Amino acid sequence: TLFKPGERVVIKVNGIVRGRSHPGLVMAVAERLQEAGVKPDHITIFERVTDDLARGGFPVNLNGPGIRCRGTDGMFVDGWTVDGSAVRLSRILAECDALVNIPILKAFTIGGVSFCMKNHYGSFDIPWEFHGRRYAPGVTGINDLGPIRARTRLVVGDVLSREFQEDITNYAIVGGSPSVLLSTDPIAHDRVGLQMASAAFEPTGANVRSFQAEAEGWLRAGAAL
Repeated sequence: TLFKPGERVVIKVNGIVRGRSHPGLVMAVAERLQEAGVKPDHITIFERVTDDLARGGFPVNLNGPGIRCRGTDGMFVDGWTVDGSAVRLSRILAECDALVNIPILKAFTIGGVSFCMKNHYGSFDIPWEFHGRRYAPGVTGINDLGPIRARTRLVVGDVLSREFQEDITNYAIVGGSPSVLLSTDPIAHDRVGLQMASAAFEPTGANVRSFQAEAEGWLRAGAAL
């Protein structure tokens, strides 16, 4: 019901080693796409740079037969604006027919939680421009761009690990009972992610209200869009 034979489908993952989407889950999604009739060479797993995918254990395949797995590696396409700034999208994403987003749930620091919508900070050229006071218009604006909003067919939320280590961006990876969340609504998806992160951190004595407050602003802005 979501994908058709002949379509070019891209899968956006989080490839950072400490807190990456689980390669096994990503490959399972790719297998189901093939069962739905999508050709292997019409499926591309992508992240910002190929090296992140390689370090994260993904089967890198730049142009060979079978499922492609590669980074944007600087290949961006002009033509969009977010919060008054010109942005360029990954050529891989810009040229697809359908998009699957497979984020991993993290919490704390920037934006409160990182899940579905924040995962697209790896889909355009200047993510560092949209932090701090520009985070809310950035994360919502990127997800409202036509190629992302219109082509997102499915979000597969990766909550398969329960880890409280911090990655290089000071996000703590969180989870509860091993879970996979499926949604066609990124706002609803991230709202449930915020609830799951709060439940995971409450027993630790952490101030969950801090990251709840960080997330509320952009969740409301996203809902308005």
